[in-house]
Amino acid sequence: MRRFAFTAVAALGLAACTTFDGPADNPVERSLTWFSFVAGDDIRAACMTGSPDQYRFVYNAVYERQIRAYELRLGADGAEQTSRARNKAGDVANFQIRNPLGPWELRRSDAQLTSVQAAEIVDGLARDVADAPASAGQRLRSNKFYWAVAACQSGSFRLHAFEQDRVAIKSLAFRGPLLAHDKTGIEFFEAEQIEGFAENAFEIRINRTGDGIVGLF
Repeated sequence: MRRFAFTAVAALGLAACTTFDGPADNPVERSLTWFSFVAGDDIRAACMTGSPDQYRFVYNAVYERQIRAYELRLGADGAEQTSRARNKAGDVANFQIRNPLGPWELRRSDAQLTSVQAAEIVDGLARDVADAPASAGQRLRSNKFYWAVAACQSGSFRLHAFEQDRVAIKSLAFRGPLLAHDKTGIEFFEAEQIEGFAENAFEIRINRTGDGIVGLF
């Protein structure tokens, strides 16, 4: 069983060369495309003049403990928000023969937001971006707490990073309005100070133009 867990997690190493182009619910698809998913490669590919605004908020609460992902798709009458969350990558306590990949599944909830509710999230993100250090060139460590936000806004794509050592991560303006519509039932892990770089940790680097990820290290 331990060998199975190691194999599934090790598959993450293939992610840097695999592009995400679909839902994040399937654990195998997600593990093979996780870094492309965080980078918002699918959002960037569809982002052009006239395309609807779309955002992906990814919360890394020490990767092996918890990850959360939020999709926000704006429309004429508000927005659709999809929330996903999971605790403990490959928690073998949840292993079942009939569903061997269950430990890697994310719990999901969907919500329809009003224009006002969507604006609270988007406007909060704009304030956070204005107050935070530039995301270009940042390094995001898996054994830290951070938010990565892929955003297509007015036909322009950007990747934003909010890492616990650089910003007041608990006070981000978009966080409260976003979490208000999270009905996954997975308790939110608050950031705590993490020292050093864990032996099994990995690092994501944002490129110099701030619109993608250089790779996995």
